[in-house]
Amino acid sequence: MLQNCIIIGGGVAGITTALSLSKIGMACIIYELRATPATTGGAVNLTPNALRLLEHLEVEVHGCRVDSIEIFSLYTGKRLGEVAFRKYGSSLRILREELLQSLLTAAAKKGIPIVYDSKLISIKDDAREAKVVAIFANGNETQGDFILGCDGVHSAVRTEYVEPERAPIYTDVAVAYSVIDGNGIKSHFQSTSMNSGRFGSLLASYVDPDRTRIYVSGVMSSPQENGKQGWKVRGTDHQKTIAEIDRRYKNSAIPCIDELVERVEEYIFYPVYKLGPYGTWSRGRVLLLGDAAHGMPPQGESTGLAIEDGVLFARILDSFPNMPIPEAFQTYKKTRQPRIDAAYKEAVSRWEHVKDRSWLMQKIIEWLMWVILWYKVEFFGASIGFDVREQEIIH
Repeated sequence: MLQNCIIIGGGVAGITTALSLSKIGMACIIYELRATPATTGGAVNLTPNALRLLEHLEVEVHGCRVDSIEIFSLYTGKRLGEVAFRKYGSSLRILREELLQSLLTAAAKKGIPIVYDSKLISIKDDAREAKVVAIFANGNETQGDFILGCDGVHSAVRTEYVEPERAPIYTDVAVAYSVIDGNGIKSHFQSTSMNSGRFGSLLASYVDPDRTRIYVSGVMSSPQENGKQGWKVRGTDHQKTIAEIDRRYKNSAIPCIDELVERVEEYIFYPVYKLGPYGTWSRGRVLLLGDAAHGMPPQGESTGLAIEDGVLFARILDSFPNMPIPEAFQTYKKTRQPRIDAAYKEAVSRWEHVKDRSWLMQKIIEWLMWVILWYKVEFFGASIGFDVREQEIIH
């Protein structure tokens, strides 16, 4: 009988997986690379089904209610359409840092320990031994019945053990984001807007219940990789970033865009990575979850997908308590793969459209936006209406 597991990664995927496993009586210890909880990552959209899963995990979150994402043209100022959630319940726009704090609070209530400053350097998985062992750079070792790699697209679990040759791929797209004081700004949107132009898209969204803070995020082509993680832009780089944001988004047909951009005091610059599709998710008694297994560009549901991973895996262990762990891993992948493949295809396609394009191509996209939204409405509805707790398990 499985009794305990090691989770590598103290972010959204790692903590929600631990909460899911705790509901079926599984003891977990989370090991996190950083010395303290992460403070970067911008804002995330929690879709209605993601919010229901967080409620299932007893996680309380507060952000800005979003009934739809409105799409505008930077060149005409016209509203091109919307991605609506109303039929399925509202979504929630929340800063990743605040979501993480809510998850940490829930984990503390369940007594789930998190060990920080723990850089994984190797894994020992000898079939002759009862336990699998994780070894850290600080000299510590720990053992468990199995290991879950929830450590993101740059996963050490993947690169050190599961599939070392599957490296993250830089998408040539980056995000520069900030959170500003929204008081006094007469916004053109209700809660969240995507403002589309030739040189990328500017996301503007309230992130708190009182609608006093606005998350501003410029998505743009950036062929220079510069680094793996998000970083604060300083000095000369900060001036260059401001100049680049101004070039791409200022002087548009939407009056408040200039005001939004001018209020930014500091940008966080975040390069966007993905993994190639159809990779290996497990080896022996080690399984990858979240972006460590299927990293893709953000597509509005990425956080929800990570939460779903842990909930589904816990369901499988609970439904088949005597199943050998490698078989449970394969059952998980068989069940999970179709939804991930569909989401990955949609995410990659969507991010191709945020790269720089000609004036003519931008006009064509704006003319056809209503067709594009109509074409995708069925897929979108099925996706945000999906409940992994009711999914048939394939084994």
